[in-house]
Amino acid sequence: MTREVRIKGTPISKGVGIGTTVFLEMDDSDVPEFPITMGEVDEEIARYHTARTSSRDALRSLQEDLSSVGSSVVASIIGVHIEMLDDPLMTTEMEKKIRETLKNSESVFHNVIHDYETKFSEMNDGFFKQRLSDVKDLSQRVLRNLCGEPKTAFEQIPQAAILVAKELSPSDIALIDASKIGAFVTETGGSTSHAALIARAKGIPYVAGIDRTAFTYGVDTQIIVDGQSGDVILNPTPETIQNYMQLKNLLVRQYRQLEKERDLRAETLDGYAVPLYANINDAEDLALAFRNGAVGVGLFRSEYLFLENHNLFFDEEKQVEIYKHLFSFATEFPITFRVMDLGGDKHANLFQEIAKGTSSFFGWRGIRFLLNRPDVFTTQLRAVLRAAVGRQVRVLFPMIAEIQEFRDVQTIVESVKQDLRMKGTLFLEKPPLGCMLEVPSAVLICDVLAEECDFLALGTNDLIQYTLGVDRTNPHTPDASLHPAVIRMIRLAILAAKRHQKPVTVCGDMASNPLCTALLIGLGARLSCDPRILPVIKQTIRRTSLLHAVDIAEHVMTRATSAEIVQYLEDEMQKLESDTADFPLIF
Repeated sequence: MTREVRIKGTPISKGVGIGTTVFLEMDDSDVPEFPITMGEVDEEIARYHTARTSSRDALRSLQEDLSSVGSSVVASIIGVHIEMLDDPLMTTEMEKKIRETLKNSESVFHNVIHDYETKFSEMNDGFFKQRLSDVKDLSQRVLRNLCGEPKTAFEQIPQAAILVAKELSPSDIALIDASKIGAFVTETGGSTSHAALIARAKGIPYVAGIDRTAFTYGVDTQIIVDGQSGDVILNPTPETIQNYMQLKNLLVRQYRQLEKERDLRAETLDGYAVPLYANINDAEDLALAFRNGAVGVGLFRSEYLFLENHNLFFDEEKQVEIYKHLFSFATEFPITFRVMDLGGDKHANLFQEIAKGTSSFFGWRGIRFLLNRPDVFTTQLRAVLRAAVGRQVRVLFPMIAEIQEFRDVQTIVESVKQDLRMKGTLFLEKPPLGCMLEVPSAVLICDVLAEECDFLALGTNDLIQYTLGVDRTNPHTPDASLHPAVIRMIRLAILAAKRHQKPVTVCGDMASNPLCTALLIGLGARLSCDPRILPVIKQTIRRTSLLHAVDIAEHVMTRATSAEIVQYLEDEMQKLESDTADFPLIF
């Protein structure tokens, strides 16, 4: 009898998958290579462009399908890939290489991309790591079209397959029928990677950081993937399978129970009302948020609109139309509109423009980017102020690091207002203006920022990364969200803001983690989370009391390590489950 083996990885997408292993190998070692004559060059270039066009058409079709079912974030990722097909590397550089080498387009393309991948793989910048994944994804697609093999290995996978790979490409995952896949297991990949976003959007469990050489039992090994804990279990015993089947059934029952409770108020056992806001990317997210009980939008990430449509940057009228449509879904609810957080990996074409003369994009994003691109910045400001007439819209500015940046923002906003007044254009006269706290410097001067801005939003994802020096895209980086330094920074920001009677809303992943809910309430924060997790967070709120939450926060502040904090919160969660509910909280 083959023994059960447990391997610890990094949980990327929650859920439980039970099935058999299917190994995915993206091997392009068999790319044909042969010489061509000068007379065949134009024909070979045309053949290459036909393959490139076919790849673009397939991606556009996929993007439209994803948008039609509400997967706009995934559609945005695919949009970046479409843009990359028009990169000079994919067009003029390829034509030049075919003419110079007099080789067939498959081999030329393979060699050009290989050199590109080699350069990117040698860089430590997180931007280039993500671009490397995107380039590999595109190269596989174009090569399949050139070689006359448009179908992917995904189309032959069996039901309930546990897909094991070194890495996963975003566009191929987007094609997968989620009902066929039990889970994903990869060596590389982080929680903020494009593949991770798509897996979560499709509800597919995913664990990364697993060495494939650990799979010593061959293809079709029975396997369990626990997207909650990061455990991958090979050859599970009948008892283990039964336990995980019970857990899967429990998740289904819990989801149905949450659906019944979504219209209940988000208030603690002692009557303290906790306004729950949602983080959204588009109107579909907004509709889901209100169905799940949100009382407003704590963070609208406007940059995703620009990833989908490059022409929006300088099209003020189109932006007005889009924002009005969005605001029409929330006539009686507040919306926090974050201006585009561009820079780094947020837009391929603008990246190329910024890239001249630099090899790193650390910190070159958000408000720093916008203050250096006033044409882009003022166009969006004009559009949102015009669209916000008669609505409860607050405007939030990302990556503020010092008070002068916010003062510069205020000057630009006033200039935009004055211009609109002179032209007789209706606009929202006094929108509340807020700062995002995402870097340590902003937290340390939070008292100064709170004195001049109207509200504050705390982005824990970037705050963790910049405070602790961790790469959130690396599967080997431990979860640092409950590091004592991070908790103390959150507390410092909230206390400083309270002295000026300014609210602080936590809108990072911590707000979407029920393990952190009582802690954040006890610290005095407002919560804005993923629309899909709102019912779970509401249920957590309804099972605790404000006094208990404050007590939890005080106890956490005395803990010295992340492990101690996690253990304490898990213990408190277990007590909560046994005292107040028939259904345990799954986190």
